[in-house]
Amino acid sequence: MSFIVKYNVALPYYRISDNVLHPRMRSKGDHAICYSDEDIITLAYRAAENMVNEIDALFFATTTPVFKNRYHASYLAGLLGLPEGILALDIGTTHRAGTDAVILAESLLQTANYNNILVIASNVNYPSIGSEVPQSFGHAAVAILLSNEGGITEIKTAKSYSCAMSEEFSYKGITTKYDPRFARTQGFKNNIKTVLQQREILASETDHLYLNSPYAKLAFKQLKKAGFDLKSQLCQDAVTSATGHTGAVHGLLFLIHALENKTGNILLLDYHNGTNVIQFHTQKNNGRSLDQPHEYLEHYQDYLQLKKKGDFNSEEYESMEMFSSEMMQFREKDTLLKLIGHKCTSCGTIYLMKSTRCNACRSDQFDPAKLSRTGTVYSVTSEYYFPHSFGPTQMVVIDLQGGGRITVQQTDDMYPNELNLIKIGDSVTLVLRKMMENDQKPNYFWKCVKI
Repeated sequence: MSFIVKYNVALPYYRISDNVLHPRMRSKGDHAICYSDEDIITLAYRAAENMVNEIDALFFATTTPVFKNRYHASYLAGLLGLPEGILALDIGTTHRAGTDAVILAESLLQTANYNNILVIASNVNYPSIGSEVPQSFGHAAVAILLSNEGGITEIKTAKSYSCAMSEEFSYKGITTKYDPRFARTQGFKNNIKTVLQQREILASETDHLYLNSPYAKLAFKQLKKAGFDLKSQLCQDAVTSATGHTGAVHGLLFLIHALENKTGNILLLDYHNGTNVIQFHTQKNNGRSLDQPHEYLEHYQDYLQLKKKGDFNSEEYESMEMFSSEMMQFREKDTLLKLIGHKCTSCGTIYLMKSTRCNACRSDQFDPAKLSRTGTVYSVTSEYYFPHSFGPTQMVVIDLQGGGRITVQQTDDMYPNELNLIKIGDSVTLVLRKMMENDQKPNYFWKCVKI
């Protein structure tokens, strides 16, 4: 028996609507779009940052990796401050990678060798120019903490049924599509038929059914034959129209939508090159994670700018050749990434960077101190020299709540306006972002946004 203890969704601040991407198509959906300094790592960190207590394992799912020959799961475990040597695995390839990770976690929890497993899924995909609406893309991350010790929702079944046939896939970097009249029958319809024939899937014991598949309508006849009432049991897709299709994250967003809007026994079928089946029971609604503050891009050109500046996997992406030191970054990682400061043992003054002596009392003894992520603006200046996607760079000096001072850049400021204009005395919070592509190396650091 396993449970969902808690979860979190990270959506970028910016959205673009279908009628901006392609006015003549008259679609009504929205797409969550990363800012130029966001990627799957920054979104994943934001989703998971408050779920790091007593974690036994971390599984990371994506189909849009930023690393090759390097585990994203291990990198995130380090950012989150999890113990060295923790079981950390990457899962990818298909859009059901997120629910793949949940099924693997649930299986390990059943063995009693693990108690708490953190599943993170994050995707940032940019379709080719002109095909944004048909491909229904979107950027998002989800973190779900699973446990065998109780939680808000009990997972009753978590199984996977593979399928050799894939209707659309990439081969040697080229998108391949089989004849849909053949492939969707041999792939999707046959696989769904196999799933529905399993004894544990009973329409009479299901209150709500979610089917995550681009071919969902092809299964309606089989669902009816299996005893499902499509009008009362099948749930409409309210996720894609709000975020766009988020790849490996999407199945988990369906799961979270069910947790927040439905009660009773819920069945999730997540199809891509096979079907993942997750059955769970929830007794109350648990929030509105998709209703996050956002701002719409007003022009297609703005989207193209974000795509050019933030598509780190693109061959056309330009990096900045600047000095960087792996040794310094490793030595100062607790300070620079985990915000572990230094507190004077004599007078209690807190510093971000350790100095030889305390400026207040001249003591040379310091203890580690975890710094706050919120604070008050002490000073602001516009920097025209430092590279920035949408200059000038706003440099902000912040007095952190509880002590310590830090200088960072402002972010999410593509459109300077009264909502995001930072002034002295304003309250701000720190967010993890990319500084720039520095000498072909990852360069994550803190920036700030107005509260």
